Amino acid sequence: MAAFTAANRGLTVAAAAFLALDGLTLVGAGIWMHQVLLALIGAALVVASGLVVVYWRWHRRQLEEIAEARRALRAEAEALRELIKGT
Repeated sequence: MAAFTAANRGLTVAAAAFLALDGLTLVGAGIWMHQVLLALIGAALVVASGLVVVYWRWHRRQLEEIAEARRALRAEAEALRELIKGT
């Protein structure tokens, strides 16, 4: 599971970095060519790269909550098994 998490983190960082690089390049090209629309599209890509990171962190928190709930359910099931064995 740790290798999967590291790979997931690497892909997320690569995607966000690629979006940010594209966005900054478009912003620079838009400014250089005096094209406002091109600069705005680039700015939208830079914002999107930030949203990728924010959503990834939210997703990680959700996965941690699910894992905690599974652990609690497993402990409860074990307690019920022990209760049934005892009677």
